[in-house]
Amino acid sequence: FTAIKFKAVKQIMEKEQIGDARTGSAFFVWLGFNLLFASFATLMVYIEPVAAGSGIPEVKCYLNGINIPRIVRFQTLACKALGVLFSVSAALPVGKEGPMIHSGSVIAAALAQGTRSISIFGHDWRILEFRSDPEKRDFVACGAAAGVATAFGAPIGGVLFALEEGASFWSTQLTWRAFFASMITIYTLYVVRNSENNWGTAASTKM
Repeated sequence: FTAIKFKAVKQIMEKEQIGDARTGSAFFVWLGFNLLFASFATLMVYIEPVAAGSGIPEVKCYLNGINIPRIVRFQTLACKALGVLFSVSAALPVGKEGPMIHSGSVIAAALAQGTRSISIFGHDWRILEFRSDPEKRDFVACGAAAGVATAFGAPIGGVLFALEEGASFWSTQLTWRAFFASMITIYTLYVVRNSENNWGTAASTKM
């Protein structure tokens, strides 16, 4: 969206230079695009009010036992992702760190709820049965750690964030799980961001 905005502004500026457009038209085109994108971002918050803000305070409340309605719903994730997209396109001062932490928590909660059963040789097998509150909270803590690791490129920092700022209930087992989730996230980010390079030649600027 940003590329579309600046392409249109550039075209108007070129017309201003040759006299086909009035002076200052490019500014109003730029302002119109920003207002349009900001309106879409506001619409996302209207659809899902929990998607407003960074999401870090809400995730911390959830990890400390406060059940905030719709905080880890897929609709919240979609509205937050689109809201951040349109907010950045509107040149608003927003960052990726908070939304990535919230997004990681939502994805982790979705994995914890992804229970289904299959029947093999007459036996009912359960896949990903983590529907209890403590298990779901552990998943959200790992998701928050993975979000921090993705935002800053620091898996240990993600574990420390979830340990110090997030969950009140912690264990050694959860520490290793959060670290493993952060490492897998960093590896996935490394692969995606370096896909245009030859395998084995990392570019540190891509992280």
